[in-house]
Amino acid sequence: MEGNSINGTPQIKEMILAMKEQWQSMIGMALMFVTTIVIGIIIQPFYDKPEFRAFGEAGASQARNIILEFVLILVFTAAIIFLAKKKKDWIIKYGILGILFIALCYATIPLTNLVITSSVEPLEFKTVDSTFEIVTQHDDGFFSSQKLINSTTDELGGYVFYKFSNAFNDNGKGPLNLTTQGVLMYTNDEPFTYTSFPEGIVICNDDNFLKIHDNFDINNDLIDEIDCKIGFSTNNSEWYISSDNKLYKMGENNGFDIPEFIKDEKLIEVWTTPKEDLIWVTENRIALLNLPDENESTLVQFESFHSNKITSATFGTSLWQDGFTEQKLLVIGDEEGNVYSWNYNQGNDSNLTQETRMKLDGGYFSAPIKSVLLANYNQLYQDELFVLDSENIRMFRSSSLSEEINISYQNTENTKMVLSNSSDNSVDSVIFLQNNGTWNFMTVSEEQIQIVNPWAGVIGFLISVILMIILFFRPEWYVVNLVGILVGAGVVAMLGISFVPWLIIIFMVIAAIYDAWAVYKSKHMLDLADTMVNLKLPILLVAPQEKNYSFIQEKNAIKDTTEIQETDIGKNKFDEFDKKQLKIKKETSRDAMFMGLGDVIFPGILVISAITWLPEGTLILGIDATLWIGVFTMLGGLCGYFVLMGFVALGKPQAGLPLLNSGSIFGFLSSTILFLGISALEFNISL
Repeated sequence: MEGNSINGTPQIKEMILAMKEQWQSMIGMALMFVTTIVIGIIIQPFYDKPEFRAFGEAGASQARNIILEFVLILVFTAAIIFLAKKKKDWIIKYGILGILFIALCYATIPLTNLVITSSVEPLEFKTVDSTFEIVTQHDDGFFSSQKLINSTTDELGGYVFYKFSNAFNDNGKGPLNLTTQGVLMYTNDEPFTYTSFPEGIVICNDDNFLKIHDNFDINNDLIDEIDCKIGFSTNNSEWYISSDNKLYKMGENNGFDIPEFIKDEKLIEVWTTPKEDLIWVTENRIALLNLPDENESTLVQFESFHSNKITSATFGTSLWQDGFTEQKLLVIGDEEGNVYSWNYNQGNDSNLTQETRMKLDGGYFSAPIKSVLLANYNQLYQDELFVLDSENIRMFRSSSLSEEINISYQNTENTKMVLSNSSDNSVDSVIFLQNNGTWNFMTVSEEQIQIVNPWAGVIGFLISVILMIILFFRPEWYVVNLVGILVGAGVVAMLGISFVPWLIIIFMVIAAIYDAWAVYKSKHMLDLADTMVNLKLPILLVAPQEKNYSFIQEKNAIKDTTEIQETDIGKNKFDEFDKKQLKIKKETSRDAMFMGLGDVIFPGILVISAITWLPEGTLILGIDATLWIGVFTMLGGLCGYFVLMGFVALGKPQAGLPLLNSGSIFGFLSSTILFLGISALEFNISL
């Protein structure tokens, strides 16, 4: 405070008396502060998916995006002030109402979905003991192998290969204990190689060629005593590469040369196609090869060298079906956490062309990619894409790459992933992950991963329309508060899931400095607040002091109060503080207390960001530490709020963000160190 007539002790007494007088408004405002953030926490799981993040998964840690957000706020503020000076209030009102309607839907739709959607069994992994080992995915199931070990000598006697295409039968029996017919291959050699073709797989292990498919015939499909390093099957003809690195057609003696990379680079996957093509993936490249005709050598139709080591590959139905014929897609994952894809053209001129719509590279996943899988979990439409990185398993659906599964999974080293459909009506498919002899499986049904109940969008939209109509015709304080709380919750959730905590903290510090300057120096924030009050727009919260208060009749509440308070304080002498000041305070006190919605949104964003981005898994009293940190962040903001309200109770406008943001940031930092340790505060942002 300025002026020689004012000293610290009388000011504190005045503040205490004012707070006692306005305790109802203060408690009401605090409840609205907490309610807004709690609703944001409730709807956070609905939005915690990459497609909802403002700048995608990679953009969540890029500082340039938060700077862009701040610049947009400045532009928006300048535009409002400019239009207000030009007396264009109608543009301000209808423009902001449109923005508020969108933000309102951000809250009403997920809340409606939460209310009308029945609870389902959560997605979680279970463990099952099995001696099987995954070979590869094929259509609606997968092939697995089982070693035959001599119980006396502990030597390998052979392999049995099985096809699992029905994880659970009609009686619910499963997932790996169904009676399954296998194909036996006697051998003392390990390991074996495999390749896939449209009807099955081909197994080779130096002295056996085994073709496994639905119409298996041991007389025709098992060839022993053959020098087979790796084999292929296409259009009812079989091929193999021998130990001398020559390609042979089964039954012929003429050998063909093969590309050098087949000899030198580690094999990841191979698929043969009806077009006599080989899709070949190694650690260093993908290639499309044409099998030779007569005296021609193997022709490399297409190849793409990969600078980062490829760790996994899958081939299946494309997520983008642009024509009437089924389109195929090759997907790879690499050690840097990138996922790329190529379209396979099955026309007359077969080729691979890179799919530019995938956009799952650039740090989207936690490196490295352990497994990628194209498989159809519900036997409808095209395949879905499953990606296992170092921390999570995710499922992406359709051309929009909508992420519908995101489950934490830590034991990813040497893990293979497959899927099998089910005859059980309650289970569409089962996802299997095998790691060093341990099988983990997760049952998946459409009800478990449906993001929005079809009616939730409609009902939530209608609720928003009704609230906006009421707000337009009857903008009383309780309507403004209801809409403001819901709008704030929606914005808190959307921005909180879009940026990591350190970016939010930087944003909060910059915004607090700007808020202080805008209130105490330029004072344009006061003009903006009065404009919003006069237009009765819910970008502030109203806490009435008296029962008969009407927000509709409020005019220029902020600046008028400032002028009155400055006049009264100048006239009053603190010598006779107790009686005179109490009387003047009663005469000049406001009927309501106001707080800008941004004063709630900024602490709320940090709460949601903490819950979203901090490492999960540490339980405290049965509750994840990230939620505790979110609660303490909110409590820190509340502490700043009560200090702020002490000054506001004096009737003078205050910049809210310096105190609110400081309290929230302190609550976040202290609780994160307490619950997760200082390592959780890693400065993981970039420009």
